Amino acid sequence: MRVRGVTMAGLLTALSLTGPHAQAAEARRLYDFAVQGVIIWSEPWAGSTRAGLGYVGQGFVSDYSEEHDLYRCGDFDATLWYHGHNATTAVVGWVPGCNLADPD
Repeated sequence: MRVRGVTMAGLLTALSLTGPHAQAAEARRLYDFAVQGVIIWSEPWAGSTRAGLGYVGQGFVSDYSEEHDLYRCGDFDATLWYHGHNATTAVVGWVPGCNLADPD
């Protein structure tokens, strides 16, 4: 029996909605930048290449986080770094947790 192209396309679409991509979408979380001019780093440590900047109100969509080098944000320290992208500019990179504000 031969499966028609339209049926196969529908099946692949249904699988993509229930597979790893759907789980990744559910794991995304929206934060905002805690201060103006937060550096979005190319790697999860200070001194890596600067990918761009983030500003309060732009939003940062995180897809995962990892423990890495210590980073100091004013009076706060962070070892948890968030990977994601600036919701306004689409710049992708890493931001230390102490530079993000939870919108809740």
